[in-house]
Amino acid sequence: MRRPTAGCEVPELLSRVARKREIYAGDPYYRDTWDDLAALPGGRPAAVEGLHAVAPLVLRPDAIAARGGAGLLAAVRAAGFVPVAWSGFRFDRHTTREVWRYQLNIATRERIDVMDLIMPAGESLYVLLRDTRRAGIPATTRLSAMKGPSRPEDREAHHLRRIAGPGQASVLTYVHVSDEPADIVRELGIFFDGPERTRLLGALDARQDVTEQVLAALAGTESRSEASDLCWRSALDRLDGLLTGRPDAAEAGALLRRVRSGDSRDWRSLLALADGLGVAWGHWDRVAVAAELSSRHLEAEPVIPDVGRSAWRPAGAPPAPADRGPASLPA
Repeated sequence: MRRPTAGCEVPELLSRVARKREIYAGDPYYRDTWDDLAALPGGRPAAVEGLHAVAPLVLRPDAIAARGGAGLLAAVRAAGFVPVAWSGFRFDRHTTREVWRYQLNIATRERIDVMDLIMPAGESLYVLLRDTRRAGIPATTRLSAMKGPSRPEDREAHHLRRIAGPGQASVLTYVHVSDEPADIVRELGIFFDGPERTRLLGALDARQDVTEQVLAALAGTESRSEASDLCWRSALDRLDGLLTGRPDAAEAGALLRRVRSGDSRDWRSLLALADGLGVAWGHWDRVAVAAELSSRHLEAEPVIPDVGRSAWRPAGAPPAPADRGPASLPA
């Protein structure tokens, strides 16, 4: 009996990155959803075409805490993206690592630890958007270009990561957007089980507008989450107020002063000292400080490189004005 040569395939219509196509063909999460596509009306060919017309916007827990979701939805709607389906879910330690499995090789230990403070801290919303403008590139590639860079100094007023909230640190990226249609396939396999994947995939050619449902879900999610501006200096001010007058807080107070002056970036010790004193310093205040002070990336290349919209432009086409290169590293 002849054995199949591969469990699944990654057509070039789903990814322009050869290395990604090679790796995803053996990725179990990609394969879960790839198998689901065969059961859709029209089978995989129709599904592959449908994946070009949609883009998932993941509102992360930091966006929920910053109360940035409504502004983000307004921004993507103004750009021609209409919500057609949504689902709530929670990241955990494993989900975080799997989503960015092929990029986290360049993250420092500190950066991964801060992501572990952020991603499981609350609920996230997965919003599937239909691109009504069809700009000649996949919808997810167009939306990915809108989110803006990880580096806050490179974000501009129109970028989703600037719109999301006032706290601007490289690990506070607020939203996650798949780079290419192949990433939609893989990430559905990470986030959701079979029945929920099937429900979301059933909306690939949907024309309904579920904005009101998403806003209602967002309001409910926000009601269950601590609100925060995610601004690290304000967070330090609040810690200072909690330490004032406590004779047992001399060590924590001294470190706090060194952090404020820029003489220390030891956020781990500051959080540990606050824990040891039992002060009621909010989780998102801790995140804001850790996000600002933690180191960024190693001098290395990700296993799978990012892909910008330039990879999807027709040969000979001029660069698009908003094409500023890849910006999807998690932090």
